[in-house]
Amino acid sequence: MTYWTVLGIDPTTDESVIKKAYASQLQVYHPEEDPEGYQRLREAYEWAKKRAKALEDEEASCDMDEDEWSYDTYDPDDEISVLRTSWQAGDSESSQLKRHPAQVFFEQMEELYDHFPRRIDPEQWKILMASDYMWDMDHQSERLSGLLRFLEEHRHFPRKVWDVLNQSFYLLEQKEDLFELYDEEEIAFIIGQIQGAAELGYGCFEDRQLDFDIEHYLTLRQDAQTLLMEDNPVAARDDLAEAHAMFQNDPDLQLLQAKCYLRLGQNSEANFCLQQVLKLKPDEHEARLLLAHFSYNEQRYDEAIVECNLLEEQGVLNQDVMSIYGNSAIELGRIEQVWKQYAETEPIWQKFYHFQYNLMLLRMRNRHLLPQEHSPRHAEYKKRIRKSQMWNYGMLMFRLSWLYLFLFVLVYFIFRLPPLFLILLPIILCGTAWKTLRTARMFFT
Repeated sequence: MTYWTVLGIDPTTDESVIKKAYASQLQVYHPEEDPEGYQRLREAYEWAKKRAKALEDEEASCDMDEDEWSYDTYDPDDEISVLRTSWQAGDSESSQLKRHPAQVFFEQMEELYDHFPRRIDPEQWKILMASDYMWDMDHQSERLSGLLRFLEEHRHFPRKVWDVLNQSFYLLEQKEDLFELYDEEEIAFIIGQIQGAAELGYGCFEDRQLDFDIEHYLTLRQDAQTLLMEDNPVAARDDLAEAHAMFQNDPDLQLLQAKCYLRLGQNSEANFCLQQVLKLKPDEHEARLLLAHFSYNEQRYDEAIVECNLLEEQGVLNQDVMSIYGNSAIELGRIEQVWKQYAETEPIWQKFYHFQYNLMLLRMRNRHLLPQEHSPRHAEYKKRIRKSQMWNYGMLMFRLSWLYLFLFVLVYFIFRLPPLFLILLPIILCGTAWKTLRTARMFFT
């Protein structure tokens, strides 16, 4: 089946015919009733418009004015030359047709992958993905399986190239089916690369003369990242050391080394690597956050605050940053600054839960640890506490006095006691109030 078949028309350069066919087929492939059919129809429509323009350009280049031909300009040798050229072109085309389109396409992918500067250029992949093979619906299933086989051996791409592959093969849209049909670990790797969950940069390789085995280097870097994710820093250290001996100007490699050293407890080496990362890439947020955390653990609170301020200037203000800043400021006695920052950022973060950040807030609200006069909600919280305490005291007093009151009222009305006995009522209430205060002191202070 071709896209022209989906539209129900013959190949044409008339865009109005394509639009009419698309509108007609919409009645068959309704978006809500048949979403898959609608998707195929939409693909066919977009492809047909592009193909129509290409066909129009081809016809324009092939059309020849009959007035240009005359008997006087005819040369038999020219005709023989034209026939020979046509025969050679036809022979070349026939030999090309003997090869499966998938073989030709994936060989082109292989060539593109092997040329590293072109490999990391997403525009090169967009050109390849616009080939006729990608638009032929008859090869839809084999395209996907061929891509997954290709990615088993060719897996080092920048994030933008992964985006191109995802847009061309709809990998994220059908990830549930992929997990059922193919190796889960391989699919998880592909999905992670597309989503950027474990993204490694390629910018440090651009416009450089690479005089080392780049493929082996990228494999070492990827394996080290996987080992760190599996909490195996000892094995990751060997891969990182080998990769570092090959190339030192990769901020992502330096960052992986820093994480590895931190897990191994080698803090001075980790600190050196983090400094190197920031020299190579000053806006590397994760490295600066790790450096702030490292400074806090080393009780260098002023340095931790400086790193947090730099992150805020770079537009990174999350609860990790705020918790390090807040705890560092508390240690330095700058309570008012912490409450001020909390008041400014609370509307942003009040919907999220972050353990360290919320633990810091609990610490700030403990009146036995820190003064509360700088808290922007101290008066409100105090009012709430008073109302809550009054409610608790009232319920406790009722719980302690209801039986005495019930017995008094029962005896008073059954035996028709004189009003003089009502003087016992405030005595009972005063006694239960005293018990309430003693009990409240035990439980609420």
